[in-house]
Amino acid sequence: MKTITKIVIAIVGVTVMLGGGAFAWKNGKATTPVGNGPVVAKAADRPLELIPAEVHTIKPRGLVDVVRFTGTTQPIDQTIVKGRVAGRLAEVLVREGDRVTEGQVLARFETTELQAKMNERLSALEAARADARWTARDRSDKETLANRNIVSQSAADQARSTAENRASMVAVAEAQLDVARKNLADAEVRAPFDGVVGERIANQGESLPIDGKILALLDTSHVEIAAQMPAADVIRMKVGQTAQVNLEGFGDRVFSGKITRISPTTQPGSRSIPVYVEIVDRHEALRGGLFGTGTVTVAEKGHALAVPSSAMRKDDQGEYVLIVENGTLVRKPVGAVRTWSRGELVEVKGLESGMTVVSAPLPGLHAGQKVKIVETR
Repeated sequence: MKTITKIVIAIVGVTVMLGGGAFAWKNGKATTPVGNGPVVAKAADRPLELIPAEVHTIKPRGLVDVVRFTGTTQPIDQTIVKGRVAGRLAEVLVREGDRVTEGQVLARFETTELQAKMNERLSALEAARADARWTARDRSDKETLANRNIVSQSAADQARSTAENRASMVAVAEAQLDVARKNLADAEVRAPFDGVVGERIANQGESLPIDGKILALLDTSHVEIAAQMPAADVIRMKVGQTAQVNLEGFGDRVFSGKITRISPTTQPGSRSIPVYVEIVDRHEALRGGLFGTGTVTVAEKGHALAVPSSAMRKDDQGEYVLIVENGTLVRKPVGAVRTWSRGELVEVKGLESGMTVVSAPLPGLHAGQKVKIVETR
């Protein structure tokens, strides 16, 4: 009996507590709008805060459009040094990596046969000159005798023809001697320009034919970058445009360059177009095969008005930007002239210098909205 009584008392107590809580909740709900009404109204009137990084002040500026490229360096002046005579190499005086100057002797051929050939041609010339002198005197004598009717005119004519033939033989002998002398001089192989030996192809004791390869010579102080460019970029590039180049191994140093050649055809497969950028600055440490990156300025314009591309907005009425005017966003229609800096900036018309534009792509902004620019620390 006592147990039943306790259970009844507990149930009554819980019921009273639940009823009191419900009553209190209803009273609180009824009074909430009255207490929070001014707070809600105050939040609605609070302006949207923007930081300086989210706005852009328009002012005249210079605009540039650049094309970026990558490639590897290669010497502009490079050649395979060949022998101009046939024979056996007596010595090769340089090796890979040796720096040489224009006119320096790089190799020598054996000259015994060449010297003998020149002596032979010299002797032949002396003989031809002696023969020419004798026929010239005979011609003079025959012509004198013909004038006195001592010999016939045909004999005089024959003497004159022989003398002219011997004179021409002298010219032939002189030409042959010049060739022999040149061959003897060509036995010394000289550097055609200042450079570095890239490869030693032939060695001492080898017999080479005419135009036999001896050395590869490179002028590494004067190089160019061979860049493979897409057609969309090449159509904006011209021969003579300047470039700024960074090369592997030279840190932050910037080399001056210029476009010297643009291929008229694309490469099979990749459809890229080779563009050659000459490095104007000379440096002894330049090498072939260095990786390089650079930029070419393809267009420039001064005193122009531009906004970041993220500031451009579009609706049913066309393109516009939101400007901050007296703490309120104002819709300002604009016309895009062209893009610059690979699409990062848009040159526009319809704006004035000094206007502040919302440049951040913030959603939900609309004309008439209150804003406030706050400084950040």
